Amino acid sequence: MDVSAASVSAVVRERAVREPDRVCLTFHGPGGRAEAISYGTLARRADAWTTVVAERGLGPPDAVVLFADSTPGFVAAFLGAQAGGLLAVPCPPPEPLETARRVRERVADIVARVGARAFLHPGGSPPGDDDGAGAGAGAPVIEGAEADRALARAAAPGRPPREGPFAYCQFSSGTGGQVKGVLLTHANVAANIAAMTEGFGLGPGDVLVTWLPLSHDMGLVAYVLMPLVLGLPGHLLSPVAFITHPGSWLSLITRVRGTVSAAPNFAYALCARKVAADEASGLDLSSWRIASNGSEAVTREAVEAFVRRFEPHGFRRDALLPCYGLAENTLCATSRRPGQGPRFEEVSRAALEAEGVARPAAPGRVVASVGAPLPGHEVAVLGADGRPAPARAVGEVAIRGASVMSGYLPGTPAASPFTPGGWLRTGDLGYLADGELFLVGRAKDVIVRAGRKYQPQDLEDALDGLGGVRPGRVAAFSVPGPQREQVVIPLERRPEWEGAAGALEAAVAAAVFARTGLAPDEVIVLPRNALPLTTSGKVMRPEARRLYLEDRWRS
Repeated sequence: MDVSAASVSAVVRERAVREPDRVCLTFHGPGGRAEAISYGTLARRADAWTTVVAERGLGPPDAVVLFADSTPGFVAAFLGAQAGGLLAVPCPPPEPLETARRVRERVADIVARVGARAFLHPGGSPPGDDDGAGAGAGAPVIEGAEADRALARAAAPGRPPREGPFAYCQFSSGTGGQVKGVLLTHANVAANIAAMTEGFGLGPGDVLVTWLPLSHDMGLVAYVLMPLVLGLPGHLLSPVAFITHPGSWLSLITRVRGTVSAAPNFAYALCARKVAADEASGLDLSSWRIASNGSEAVTREAVEAFVRRFEPHGFRRDALLPCYGLAENTLCATSRRPGQGPRFEEVSRAALEAEGVARPAAPGRVVASVGAPLPGHEVAVLGADGRPAPARAVGEVAIRGASVMSGYLPGTPAASPFTPGGWLRTGDLGYLADGELFLVGRAKDVIVRAGRKYQPQDLEDALDGLGGVRPGRVAAFSVPGPQREQVVIPLERRPEWEGAAGALEAAVAAAVFARTGLAPDEVIVLPRNALPLTTSGKVMRPEARRLYLEDRWRS
């Protein structure tokens, strides 16, 4: 399938002229309700937003912020801003239990960082405004009613798109430290969509399904922008619907005969645990050929549990494909290919920690392959001298290709991530074997004890399945101590845990020592939702470390 290098908004307008009644996206709500939107309707609604922002005096290179909720209103406003040459900045919508004050604070932070001229709000109350009288956290709010009036008076498609220098600004997840604003061009987006199209062999028979947040690169690029560009049907479920009812994702794939759907590792583990037998009996997952697993560390336990649970319902093991990507590369950089399935290998912990070499050994640390580079992309592992390291030597992962960002927002307090040779240093640690990338951790997160290097992920993984510990709600980091670095592990306890905190702390320390040979200096048992999370639900280790150092969990 050919991928146009034009902006997504321009492609949608073109398709609206050729096939206005063709449904492009369908948004699924509770109770089986669904709202389908055609290319013609989407283009008209986007045109209305383009008209409104122009009437407000906005134009290139002005920035606008908007909530990236899973609705047609967000997609239309995003494309309308893009067609007006504006820098669209999606941000996470309010969470069910999030206070208005907290929403207002985080939106105000994004508004200030991008210098937003307006907050586009297709519906509901303005951000963090309980009484309906406030503004968009420091920026004027442009309500959906204005776009509705512009739509009502429009007799024909509006003005042609004015492409700005950037397609949009994607904020990185923040798992490795500060959340950064990533500036992506239309060419970046087109290149990544083309790479995924070729790498995954996407074609006219594919149906894309997601519950992922549209403020996250995987949700926005793979399940909104890509289906719009390729002319493939996209089906969207809200993240809240999935979290409250994990089986709704698999049920939707069954109903629409979905072929392509991605999720982080925790989602596969959650479905394996939570989908009841009576619900599973109605599933038919035989159409699902690309089940990408990315955005966080891929574990063998989660993969095998999902395969065991759903193979009787048509799911094929070779469809589950670990992958690797980051906002700075638009989205995907490497992946296992269709039909390959997951690949795991065991490597010596001692060699990994003391020598920085991934030497096959069993039993050992289990590491997942996240596949080979997508077409048009290169991946290298750089040693301490900045030069490519030999096979199986651990170093910093670097990527190069047309999907790589042009840079961060001006004023971002970060050193340039680019090498003189044009490689993007990712901050992730990994090694190459047989042409495939294996990830082992983050460079900034490494824990050093007695000259040996430990990956926090290893300490955290040691607690998988431990009674009393919430899955995925663990962090491990080191802090300065009087004589040596102190290893600290904060975790959230399960709500149903009734034992003493001291007993859980002892069990955690024992499990970590048994797996890694490292005894934590302090284990902190926290209540539900105490650990800081990214918008995609991953624990933010640097932020957790900051909270610990500020003594926030003892106050």
